Amino acid sequence: MDIRLTVDFDHAIREALASSGQMSFKRRYRIDVDKYSWVGNYARDRKTRKEIKSLKEKITATQQSLIDRDELRVMFEAGVKQTRETFLKLLKTNLARAQSHESGVMTAFYEYGNIPTELPLLALSLVSGEEIADAIASLPEGVKREKVGKDIEALKGEITKLSNVIEKELSPKDRWFYDDRGNPLPYPAGCRWSKFVEGWKKVVARFDGKVDIEGCALKTEDEFAAFHMLELDRVPKLTPLRTPWER
Repeated sequence: MDIRLTVDFDHAIREALASSGQMSFKRRYRIDVDKYSWVGNYARDRKTRKEIKSLKEKITATQQSLIDRDELRVMFEAGVKQTRETFLKLLKTNLARAQSHESGVMTAFYEYGNIPTELPLLALSLVSGEEIADAIASLPEGVKREKVGKDIEALKGEITKLSNVIEKELSPKDRWFYDDRGNPLPYPAGCRWSKFVEGWKKVVARFDGKVDIEGCALKTEDEFAAFHMLELDRVPKLTPLRTPWER
């Protein structure tokens, strides 16, 4: 097992961009650079991770679903009831203090409790229960909490399945760089495949035509297949372009 990431791949890429095409550092990545047998799994891995990201975004969106208006009404009524009870308790306490000359009638309200926060409750006396019900009924229907919970659990289940595919099928030990404790470094920087592909993109951007990671013109079917599967033909070119090296 390769325990530590000891190779400066960025330096190696710079060497490739400045080389005469005679160097060879492909195998520093310790992955197959002849048949590119790993490319299929890498493409599946990348697609799977995008699906997981999309599912996580759906979970966030689901959590932010509009509250079901009937449930909102129940929550509102419960909140009003609790606030009324708290306000009434405070009112009785402060009136008793005023009656016993411990404070002035109005002063007591502002010295004890959080009256400014409770004062808006008084405005409810200006609105009837029917008018509040009509206001809530005018809102969009919303989504019940039970459905939100079920949808989120279903999405989490899909994420678990996809994560298992990555772990069991697409993540062999020789794919990763490891730290001193033998733990794989975080994705994507700790992934040999990702590091190789990112380096290859940098080289492709500076050479005319289709080249390998060392700037040499592609020759084999496996090279061309990997090039297209990794979508390197879509990499924007950066001028001035170099002429591919010949092997």
